[in-house]
Amino acid sequence: MTRYLVGRALQFLPTLLVVAALAFYLIRSVADPLAMYVQDPGMRPEDVARLRAHHGLDRPLPMQFLYWLRDMATGDWGTSLYVQQPVFSLILERLPNTLLLMGSAFALSLTVAVPLGIYSAVRRYSWADYLLTGAAFAAYATPSFWLGILLILFFNVQFSAWGLPALPAGGMYDLAAGRSFLSMVRHLILPTLVLSVLPVTTYTRYLRSAMIEILEMDYIRTARAKGLSPRTVHVRHAFRNACAPLVALISLDIPRLFSGALVTEQVFAWPGMGRLFVDHAFRGDYPVLMGLVVCVAGLVALASLIADLLYAFLDPTIRYDVRG
Repeated sequence: MTRYLVGRALQFLPTLLVVAALAFYLIRSVADPLAMYVQDPGMRPEDVARLRAHHGLDRPLPMQFLYWLRDMATGDWGTSLYVQQPVFSLILERLPNTLLLMGSAFALSLTVAVPLGIYSAVRRYSWADYLLTGAAFAAYATPSFWLGILLILFFNVQFSAWGLPALPAGGMYDLAAGRSFLSMVRHLILPTLVLSVLPVTTYTRYLRSAMIEILEMDYIRTARAKGLSPRTVHVRHAFRNACAPLVALISLDIPRLFSGALVTEQVFAWPGMGRLFVDHAFRGDYPVLMGLVVCVAGLVALASLIADLLYAFLDPTIRYDVRG
């Protein structure tokens, strides 16, 4: 297993290099990091030129990427061109908030999707199955930002008008009352609901399809013929085998969950990495954007590795022996 983990880490390095090169080229091609200073009438052209030379922006693009790569290899993530703070500190400050939001949405998604997927597969073609299918398609087609605004209007504005305890519309804590666990939970409810809608629909439909296929297999009929209870057949035999492809889907869903956090954090003013990305993307602040790209790529690689290990746990026939 140790050799397998080392092999996976070595495979990830060239992938990360390609992702970083493409991201660097795209970010630097679409925006000038010093555009704000160029348009500022108080800045002289020679001052802008001096800033460009100071940050190495006057060099050819491949040379800039090599310098950025060298700095990253030595642990220097660079400095934001606008807030003049180390990129690593900026990301480290926002990362726990995004992981908290993504983790809450992920836990809620699995808590809702697994029983719904099993129920929909066992009761397939019933009115409840059709109702769940219709609701899943409607939720899948609903834009996140629109759903977020609807929830704010109902649970914040309308609840306040009715005199009911309203849920916060934005932020992470009540500024007047200060930080507390209860305040954070109340602020977390609405963004978690919005961010978990798409994973719930995806996991439910995927688990339903996998379970229906497995429930038609011979070993399930054999288990039923032996007199095992329906709960044991569905959960212990069918669900466990359906989990392996679901784990792969979940690992591939991490980037989509992060992209959903971009929108959700903007709508609910959640101080996470998604909001940091949007704020600095409009400014072309490429050191911050590149740091976020590397961080997300690392999270995806870690999620993929965890998925492979879960594969081995769920399916004992899988072994990760690396030879030669």
